Amino acid sequence: MPKFLTFHCEPEKTWEKLEEAYKQLAKETTAVWIRTYYQREKGRRICEWDAPSEESIIVIFKRMGITWDEILQVEEILPMRWR
Repeated sequence: MPKFLTFHCEPEKTWEKLEEAYKQLAKETTAVWIRTYYQREKGRRICEWDAPSEESIIVIFKRMGITWDEILQVEEILPMRWR
């Protein structure tokens, strides 16, 4: 399944609001939320997803009222390939 990174900047969003969203995102089956890297001080998040398409993530975000700055389809490159 294709892999995506989503970029978010919402410094006004509290941890409690994020936690509520994460509980819902963890139950999604159309697209699978893998992990999030969070910089709390600036309210920036980078989230990793496995999803059939960018559109499938956008549908989830719109339904949940989640804003995003960018969604990129990416390939994973692991160092073990060269070890």
